[in-house]
Amino acid sequence: MTLQNHGMVEDAIDQTPAKIGFTSAHDNISRIPYFLDYPFTKPDFTFEEHLAAAKRLKPKIAVAPDVEKGLSLNDAIEQADLLSDHADEVIMVPKDVHPSDIPKRFRVGLTMANFGSSAPWLLWEYRDCRSIHVLGGGPERQFKALDHGLNVDSLDSTVLGIHAIYGIWDGKCMDAPDGWDYSRRLTESVTNYCKFLSEYS
Repeated sequence: MTLQNHGMVEDAIDQTPAKIGFTSAHDNISRIPYFLDYPFTKPDFTFEEHLAAAKRLKPKIAVAPDVEKGLSLNDAIEQADLLSDHADEVIMVPKDVHPSDIPKRFRVGLTMANFGSSAPWLLWEYRDCRSIHVLGGGPERQFKALDHGLNVDSLDSTVLGIHAIYGIWDGKCMDAPDGWDYSRRLTESVTNYCKFLSEYS
């Protein structure tokens, strides 16, 4: 599991089994990230900038631009291959093409966030994918991919970080004990989720 980094959360994440993730447009990446996401919310950000960040940072996992909005499958594969020179695993996110069209050498991104563009495919249409990364969504949404028996090897989420502003996640959203600061709430929530995922698998 990876969690997108925003300022003070790095120390909290370091105390959990989760790994640090950034988008390549992040202004101040202070360490080598495990997970490097493509900043799809920044339309002016270019693939060349993303590739340069991957080359500089050498992440374990890098996300290629989504296959949508005029980006052909062949061009998307070419971009993913370029990223694979600098990351151990590259995620391709099929939106305008079927998940089965993604070459087996790449991990397939399954979008579960409730914002931004989403893929039109049903969960069972990912059943033949060799390896899946669940992109976004909270625990309840991500559980759906696990419940379908998909080959999920990694997940990322900012939802736990948002929940930690108000409380903790312990199988459900709940209030934290008095006196717990944000860092403690986040550490507890992420640890709980990682433990759940480990037991689930």
